Amino acid sequence: MKTDPRLVALLSFHEGTAGQIAEWLEAATNLKIAAFVFEGDGPLEIDPAAENRKRISQRMEYPTRDSYKGRPFLCCRDWPERLKAMGVGKVLPLHHDNQQRLADLRRSVDYGFELVSAIHPTAVILERATIAPGVWIGAGAIIGYKAEIASGSLINTGAQIDHHSILEECTQLDPGVTTAGHVTVRRMARLHTRAVVINRVTIGERAIVGAGAVVIDDVPAGATVVGVPARIIKREGVPA
Repeated sequence: MKTDPRLVALLSFHEGTAGQIAEWLEAATNLKIAAFVFEGDGPLEIDPAAENRKRISQRMEYPTRDSYKGRPFLCCRDWPERLKAMGVGKVLPLHHDNQQRLADLRRSVDYGFELVSAIHPTAVILERATIAPGVWIGAGAIIGYKAEIASGSLINTGAQIDHHSILEECTQLDPGVTTAGHVTVRRMARLHTRAVVINRVTIGERAIVGAGAVVIDDVPAGATVVGVPARIIKREGVPA
């Protein structure tokens, strides 16, 4: 089937990423969401009532066996072939797990899909910042002068990446995270809500920075840090 250049598949169904992006992506771009995708042995069996009992908000939406937000929902291992059969040539990896998102990104590239980004209209991108395809930048985020954002990065609401900072593949910044200048966030690291990183600090690959932490020293690969100033509490899942 001939590929439709407007069609894009969102590789996730979670409300915090793919769900909210679906509310504005089509209006802000010339893209049309063809499907939501989740790699699995499907179909997914989700009990919305049981899920909502875990939350105060009752406005969460969940996929049915084959639909999400009025679009097709594919839960399968052969999603690249099925998307190709639908004429879809573009994807945006959004899985909440950094390692799985990297796997989705790699598989997408191997199958010849074009990666696209979703940048909210209220985000501010300063001069000479570079943003690779396959990135989500949420509402009110600021990407600083000459910052570099690699594919698979998720930058949530109100996060601020200052000048000359580098986010490697499949990093994830939660709402309100702030990095000063010349910060490097290595591949698959995650910074939780309101974490602050001072200038010239490196966050190691797969590292986790806890909510509200203030990072003043480099964080080793695989370490989890919390507190003010941040201290290591785990290394590769083992208590420090």
